[in-house]
Amino acid sequence: MKELKPLVLKPRKSPLKIGDTCPAIEPNVHEDCLLLEPGGEVLGFFLKTLPPDLQNLVNIADSEVRSANVPKSVMDRKTPIGTKPDGSPLYRIVSQYSAILGSIAPKPHMRRPYASRSSVHSAPTAKRFVKAMLKAGQQAMEIVNHYAPAVYAEHETAIGKRLPEKWRFARHFSSTITNCNIAAPIHQDNANVKGAVNVIITKRRNSKGGNLYVPDYDACFDQTDNSMLVYPAWRNRHGVTPIVTTHQNGYRNSHVWYALDGFAALV
Repeated sequence: MKELKPLVLKPRKSPLKIGDTCPAIEPNVHEDCLLLEPGGEVLGFFLKTLPPDLQNLVNIADSEVRSANVPKSVMDRKTPIGTKPDGSPLYRIVSQYSAILGSIAPKPHMRRPYASRSSVHSAPTAKRFVKAMLKAGQQAMEIVNHYAPAVYAEHETAIGKRLPEKWRFARHFSSTITNCNIAAPIHQDNANVKGAVNVIITKRRNSKGGNLYVPDYDACFDQTDNSMLVYPAWRNRHGVTPIVTTHQNGYRNSHVWYALDGFAALV
């Protein structure tokens, strides 16, 4: 594997608040790099292109989730693009959907004081998707261990204390979510295990935008097709820049592996 150049992330103040729509910022992180704090601590890394074996697994997962085989939560997003001859609005309609795998933490405030597994696992047609995401998550962490062994070690120590084996997915996480055409507003993953990282792999075709932006560092990652970002999403505010499809059936999907902290009481 190639050697990654260090990129020191410089803290800065940003007016963006939790819940704000992420502005349409152009990427300023384009190349493979290790992400460092000014003091030298490695936070994660960015790869522009996945290794072939992992790329094959993610291609399978992405193809499956875009098919009818995988149960999903679906919502259409309408963007005005002009007017019809009769004067009525003309919209570009993009289907937004998501699919969760792995474990779902207890939510006592929603009258569900118990942990559970995603219902997608019980769908016979989703088995190929589940298997591909499982293997992809395991391979992704092997890559983390190669490029950022200190990050890997901290992740493993953190989940060892907070995430029981029973509720893990792909050994190193509790869950995954696949977000299709969803530009998340500014948020912070406070429900994640502190010390763990997220793995974010992007699949796209005929689309622009949809890049992760971290306002605390003014860092916007050029999440091209088959790119991979490893980052501690609990640590900073972040959001996804607007997604614009450039041709019919264009899309931008993110496959995210993460470790929830809500299972700690079940250790």
